[in-house]
Amino acid sequence: MVLSEANKQVIHQLAETLRANAAVLGADALARLFEIHHQTKTYFPSFTGYHAADPHVIAHGTKVFEALVKATEHLDNLAKHLEKLAEKHGRELLVDPHNFVLFSNIIVVTLALHLPSFTPATHTAIDKFLEEVAYQLSSMYR
Repeated sequence: MVLSEANKQVIHQLAETLRANAAVLGADALARLFEIHHQTKTYFPSFTGYHAADPHVIAHGTKVFEALVKATEHLDNLAKHLEKLAEKHGRELLVDPHNFVLFSNIIVVTLALHLPSFTPATHTAIDKFLEEVAYQLSSMYR
């Protein structure tokens, strides 16, 4: 999916908010993923809980959102930037690639709930960005 210059501008503006709130947003999104799509818990057998206040959920959710923020710095070459993460998730962790799509949808919902400035333009830009991230993370399956 091609991001327009307007999409890129929105994503860059949103990145600082994501960075500043990575723990809260990441934990909420990951907890929602676990609640709605129970099968995703199988990738995290060491977690002692699957709710947003659980330290493992906070830590991993933060890691995911920090990785997304870092990806916003590479919008013109996401494939190259996400290559190592795709390799890890596809060859080592063997994550079902459909889970990236599921998590992307959950992240959009989480942002819409938490961000008062979540406009239709923000929705469009983040949806396109996450679609591309999910596509690139699935690249080792093709």
